[in-house]
Amino acid sequence: TMRNVRIGTTAFLVEDSHHTIDMNVGRAIGYIALAKEQGADILCLPEMVTTANVPRDMEYHAEEYPGAITAGFRRAARTHKINVIAPYLVRSGKKTFNQATVIDRRGKIVGFYRKVQPTAEESRHVTPGNELPVFDTDFGRIAVMICMDIYFPEIPRIYAFKGAEVLFWPTVSHGPTQEALRTQLTARAVDNSLIVAEANLANHPPYAAYAGRYRPATARIIDHNGDILAQTGRRHGV
Repeated sequence: TMRNVRIGTTAFLVEDSHHTIDMNVGRAIGYIALAKEQGADILCLPEMVTTANVPRDMEYHAEEYPGAITAGFRRAARTHKINVIAPYLVRSGKKTFNQATVIDRRGKIVGFYRKVQPTAEESRHVTPGNELPVFDTDFGRIAVMICMDIYFPEIPRIYAFKGAEVLFWPTVSHGPTQEALRTQLTARAVDNSLIVAEANLANHPPYAAYAGRYRPATARIIDHNGDILAQTGRRHGV
């Protein structure tokens, strides 16, 4: 059966001055509202969205899961009647995880994915996840990989075998080169017959590495042919 599905993804605005967690959560909820206004069935926020440009160590800001941050995202999903993928740091016992929480339109937690391939620096703080779950939404089956996961083609292949149709890639990447990242993202889509959606960070004024503005924005959606269906370009937004 044919379905018309509108996928939303975010290029999240990062200021020059430091953020707070409350500021990031408020901005994220603003993007959720904007996505709903634009008719999206789901919105993906970028990796570690609550701690974007917030100083101090990762463990310090991780939420004892599920806590107040999770409750706020659940309220926003329910209020705006939209599915949400909210990636943020969580604590479970003594372990910290880089987690993406999947919430449905009723504000119910469908499940979560914990990044299985942390970066070298991140692995000093974050415990790798060990599961590759797929999630059934009201429009189809989805999966999530986070940032560094893109370097491991087995991850989307396993998701494809599990019947995923859309793969979300929340990230804070800007390299090693943007061409490499775009090529990898396209390859993951084409090789596995998936639609992939990237969520990333943006500066204002936009990306200019020579001026120290290295947030590339470029939230984008790529189809199974490798065509870019939609993107934000260098600017923040949905």
